[in-house]
Amino acid sequence: MIRNFRSVLFMIIGLGSSAGYLMAQSQADDGSTDDLSFLIGDWSVVRTYSPNSDNKRILEGTLTCKESLDGQFINCRYEIERPGKIRGVDEVFFNYNSIYKMFESIWLSSTWPIKVLMQGTFTQRANDLVLNTKAQFRIQGEVTEFVKDELTIGKEETDQTAFTRQTFIRTSEDKEGDWHHHMTEVAEKVH
Repeated sequence: MIRNFRSVLFMIIGLGSSAGYLMAQSQADDGSTDDLSFLIGDWSVVRTYSPNSDNKRILEGTLTCKESLDGQFINCRYEIERPGKIRGVDEVFFNYNSIYKMFESIWLSSTWPIKVLMQGTFTQRANDLVLNTKAQFRIQGEVTEFVKDELTIGKEETDQTAFTRQTFIRTSEDKEGDWHHHMTEVAEKVH
C-alpha cells in the first residue's frame, strides 16, 4: 500500500511539474507589454498624409513615450504641428492584453472625437519587428470605417532608433479590399 502511495505521489508530482512547465512555456510564448518597450523615449515625427496622391500633406511633431499605470501600459503622447490650426494631440496607451492574447492600443485625439481601440499581433521578420493592428468603428450614419496599421522597427536594439508606421483606411461604402494609404509616419529617436 505504501509502495502504491509513493508511485501515485511521484506520478502526481511529475504531472504537476509537467503542467507547471507547460504553463510556464505557454506564458513565455505569449506576448508582454514589455515587448513594446522600444517605444519608450522621445522621438521626432514626420507624418505624410495621402502619400500616394496629389493631396499629400506633411506634418511634423514630437512623440514621447513612457511606462504608465504601474508598467501595465506604455503611454505615448504625440504633439503634431498643423500650420494655420491648433496643434494636434494624440494620447495612446499600448499594452499586451493577456485575456485576448493580443497587442492593443487605445487612441484618443484632440482632432477626432472617436476613441479607437486597435488590436493585433507583434511578430518578427528577418530583420524587423512588426506590430500589425486593426480596428473598425462607426463614423456617421451607418458608415463604418476600417483601419489597419503596420509599425516596423529593427529587431536589434541598435536598429531601434527609428520606426515607420503605415496606416490604411476604407469605409463600408468602399469595395471590400479597396484600401486607401492614409498616412506614413516616420519617427526618429532623439533621447
